[in-house]
Amino acid sequence: MKSKWLILLVGLFAGLLGGCSDDQRDTQVLSRVHFNTNVSDFAVSRAFYGKLGFETVSGFPDANTVAMAQAIGITTPTSYDGAQGGEAGGYLLHGELIGTGFSGGLIDLIEFSIPRNDAAPYARINRLGMTHAEMLTTDIDADYQYMLGQGVEFLHAPLTSADGSRFAFFKDPDGVFYKLKAIAGEVEATETTHIQRLGAVTINVSDFERAKAWYGLLGFEQVATLPATESSAVAAAMGFAEPIEIRGGRFRHVHDGNEIELIQWLAPFDPTPPYPAPINHIGIHRMAFSTSDIAADVAFLEAQGVRMISPITPCCSGPDSWGGIVAFYDPDGTIMELVEQPMMTVMGWFSGL
Repeated sequence: MKSKWLILLVGLFAGLLGGCSDDQRDTQVLSRVHFNTNVSDFAVSRAFYGKLGFETVSGFPDANTVAMAQAIGITTPTSYDGAQGGEAGGYLLHGELIGTGFSGGLIDLIEFSIPRNDAAPYARINRLGMTHAEMLTTDIDADYQYMLGQGVEFLHAPLTSADGSRFAFFKDPDGVFYKLKAIAGEVEATETTHIQRLGAVTINVSDFERAKAWYGLLGFEQVATLPATESSAVAAAMGFAEPIEIRGGRFRHVHDGNEIELIQWLAPFDPTPPYPAPINHIGIHRMAFSTSDIAADVAFLEAQGVRMISPITPCCSGPDSWGGIVAFYDPDGTIMELVEQPMMTVMGWFSGL
């Protein structure tokens, strides 16, 4: 079935690109490809996400070039000697792209062996950086009971927030936060969960207005304002014993409709910087977007003062690769990534139709 869809997408390539005119966005970002979740034990975590209904979409090489290592922030020599096909100074990891479908992107699930970083993920969801992501379900109550039966750790049973949405925070085996969120839709029989797709990724920022303008460069437009405060019960369901106060909004991408939440925490405030490079910290460490013109986007972003981690790097099969990637920092140091590859360009156009 997946092969059939890929063939169909390739067949539509010329028509899609020929029929889509340039828009007025500052960059040519098309879609969210994935957000990365680093884990300490791939087998354990892969089994965990499998119980939630996530399937493998694709794998990728465990090792790569030194240039690729530098592209993800590995700038010092490692002990990896290339015995398994890599180069000294490179990296060694194992990962898969997993999802319940392509809408909203995928999870880039990775265990790094070299360089290894076993530091714990965020202890609470108010630290600067990408703290959690949504999983959208058509039956939150059934999924809550099912996941409890699978040993999933929840902060609280599902509750209703001030904006009317029902949610429940839970943790993966490493303690990485996710938000199970109810959406309308048909409830079908399932052996796992009723999770339909991935929703918004939450990015905590130090200055909401600055972040709003910066993510606008990537094509995100604000579609809602988040409640400034919540009840004590809802605050507790988010992991806080004290009152909370935020300034934030929900943003939707103009092309593929993927969403992010930008939140400036006023109370309680945690000024600890986001996870630094290299991108091997346990937790959600980067988010990748496809673009139809990576060179033009990098030139534009650099002109706006955006700091790149490396030059555009061939990805992901060495110098003969058909595409490229580049990672860079948002104003607070949270790591984003642009990817340009023929198939991702096709899928990006397809998702935005």
